[in-house]
Amino acid sequence: MVTDRTGTVDAMADELSHQDIVHQSALQLWAAAQTDFDPFAVPPADWGPNIVPVRDADIAVDTHLDLDAVREALTTLDGHRLVVGRDAGNMSVERIIPDDPS
Repeated sequence: MVTDRTGTVDAMADELSHQDIVHQSALQLWAAAQTDFDPFAVPPADWGPNIVPVRDADIAVDTHLDLDAVREALTTLDGHRLVVGRDAGNMSVERIIPDDPS
């Protein structure tokens, strides 16, 4: 049976955990949201203070995951792959923590 999937990370959903799916979506949405710099071309030390966060609800829409599942994954990823902000029960990806190249 072939499944036709749309969205940023749906094609990988069968092979990835919710944490992996949320991380990939957050990375792509966060990078696209930055208007003052290209995070793929500018070293993290030069990103500066004008970071545009990505809301948990936007990640849920992109991944087609339940908002609670997204929030659970963000909580797990916070501090080692993402920097997550919290405000009145909502979460947002404030920054991406780059993978260590070594």
